[in-house]
Amino acid sequence: MRIFVTGASGFIGRHLVAELAETHQVFAAVRRRPTEAPAGVTWIEHDFAAATPPTSWPAAIDAVVHLAQSRYYRAFPEKASDIYNVGLDATMRLLDWARAAGARKFVLASTGGLYGTGSRPFRESDPVMIGPGPLGFYFTVKRLSEMLAEQYTSFFPVAILRIFFAYGPGQAPGMLMARLIEAVRTGEPVRLHGKDGIRINPVHVADAVRVIARCLGADASGVFNVAGPEIVSLRETAMHIGTALERTPRFVAEPGAAADLIADIDRLRRELIPPTVALRDGLRTACGAPPSVRVP
Repeated sequence: MRIFVTGASGFIGRHLVAELAETHQVFAAVRRRPTEAPAGVTWIEHDFAAATPPTSWPAAIDAVVHLAQSRYYRAFPEKASDIYNVGLDATMRLLDWARAAGARKFVLASTGGLYGTGSRPFRESDPVMIGPGPLGFYFTVKRLSEMLAEQYTSFFPVAILRIFFAYGPGQAPGMLMARLIEAVRTGEPVRLHGKDGIRINPVHVADAVRVIARCLGADASGVFNVAGPEIVSLRETAMHIGTALERTPRFVAEPGAAADLIADIDRLRRELIPPTVALRDGLRTACGAPPSVRVP
């Protein structure tokens, strides 16, 4: 299969490209080719933030996986055009190019943040709740990109993956799980709202890659929550990290109630593939420690 992957040098993209390159012909779109790159991959340098038409994309493709997002997704309004160009304009260009190039699958990475927060697990049928805040513009662009993608389902199956707190080895330091690991490693206090902090079910990057690969081999279409198999509090997560690092986490209480963000993954399990990486083992790999069992 000829697969075109955007955001191929990003966190999930790096792991996905390495996996797909073993059995598929992969075209990897990046702003700048990485110095350490898997063999057998065709690297295409393209800056989606520039909103310029592509010049070196293949004439024919079987599937597209759109993972790219703006580096400045938190920087609204200063970087609004960058967030828009990478998140929405690029999605439109990719969808139209995929149709013309004969694609038979399209996978769009989105975010579980679209649901807002709540005390029960969110289902794919729940309404999107985008409120004001530092990520509001980014969430709006993500939702609009989903809506664009849904209009192309008459040409090919479109799987929209709302990913919840992906984590694993090599993650950028600004993301939640990476921040927690660094806090425990350095002795900085982990801030908790309520007794135990928010509850989440984060997904290990190995499971996220397996879900994407499954989408490429199936006719799955529509929205899928992509999250881990365990619901844990922030306190429990920090304790797992402390065990992996052989450090005792410090905690500090913050005012206000915890705002949970939990995914219902029944549809993922039923129609695609269940997540299998236990949080304890996934966090050990993220911390640089060997897992107690093999992580698939």
